[in-house]
Amino acid sequence: MPEGTSESTASSAAIGDTDVQRCSRGLSIDDQKAILVAIVNRQLAGTTTHDNELARLEIEPDPRDHRQGGIWMVMEFNGDELPSVAAKKAAMDREMMDIYEALYTANCEDLREVHISGRAKAVDGRVGIAHAIVFKTKLVRDKAYDVDWAGKEGLDFNDIWDTMLLNVRWRRELAGEVE
Repeated sequence: MPEGTSESTASSAAIGDTDVQRCSRGLSIDDQKAILVAIVNRQLAGTTTHDNELARLEIEPDPRDHRQGGIWMVMEFNGDELPSVAAKKAAMDREMMDIYEALYTANCEDLREVHISGRAKAVDGRVGIAHAIVFKTKLVRDKAYDVDWAGKEGLDFNDIWDTMLLNVRWRRELAGEVE
């Protein structure tokens, strides 16, 4: 299996599945929210590969009312514990990319913004190793609609989404800095 992929990532719901729900024009905001939650639940179904008791979805997706109108989706998922930080980050990138694609191509006209947080084991100076958010991104509708989802494999999503948080130890290791 290539670095940056994992069995759970590889087995995530395919974007082209006919079972994936989509919004139709004129659907109420509450109905759109329900469809968006179902999409996330499908994308993040199951457990991580390193711990078959750890659910992929850490916190149920939360479709909120955006202050400026529309829907703001927030979710947290558990990433796979892979052999290197680079592999973990690549797997989280892939998972996030697939979730963003599934949400923004579902034609939910009121979806305005999505925040995704990835959780993994992280070194904490106070308690040792803790399971925490290590990577958080957001993608707004205007940027998402400019993405060529059919050609997403050739895109660097770190230039598309906004990285809101990247664990400092991960950032240093990915930059080649030694602690």
